[in-house]
Amino acid sequence: MKVLQIQPIRNPVKHLIIIISILLFSNPVIGNKQKGETLYVLGEYPDWKWVEFGDKKSQPEYQGQVKDGKPNGLGVLISTNGWKYLGSWKNGKIWNGTEYDNYGNIIYRWVEGKRRYHNQYKSY
Repeated sequence: MKVLQIQPIRNPVKHLIIIISILLFSNPVIGNKQKGETLYVLGEYPDWKWVEFGDKKSQPEYQGQVKDGKPNGLGVLISTNGWKYLGSWKNGKIWNGTEYDNYGNIIYRWVEGKRRYHNQYKSY
């Protein structure tokens, strides 16, 4: 008797990026009034300043939903070294999502604006 083995997803980050991209770019079709835009970051977190023009070679780049000139809703922030945050934003601040290193490994999870260790429940 043969046993069917289920293969794990090889690159979950790739699948997550595809899903979030679909959600972001299908936004106008489903009638959400928040629009997808590109913003750039000046300064250090949590005191980021969001600007519409920048250089993605020297500044982190945000793509996603924007309200009042700040990330609000779903979006992705990619730094110049490849670090990424994918998830939701609230009034320009990271809210619920996942932080990845430049290799696609999960570093932290964010829950309601608080950074958590990956696979642990203690606060950072």
